[in-house]
Amino acid sequence: MMRRMTLTVILFAALTTGAMAVSVGELVSKCGDDAKAYCQGVGYGDAMTECLVKQRAKLTAECKVIVDRVKAGEKVSLF
Repeated sequence: MMRRMTLTVILFAALTTGAMAVSVGELVSKCGDDAKAYCQGVGYGDAMTECLVKQRAKLTAECKVIVDRVKAGEKVSLF
C-alpha cells in the first residue's frame, strides 16, 4: 500500500505546477492517511488533487494546509 501511495504522490508531483513547492515527503506524511481513507482508487495526479479538495472538510488539519498550498498553485517537489 505504501508503494502505491508513493507512486500516487510521484505522479501527483509530476502533474502539479506552481511557484513554491511542497515536498513529496511532506505530502505523504501529512496526507497519506487521508488519501487512503477518502480517495483510495480515484486515480493519480489531478484526480487525487480533486478528491482531496472535495474531501477537505474531512481531512486532518495538517493535510488541509498541504491541500490549500497545492490548490493555491504550489508544485509538489521530490525534495
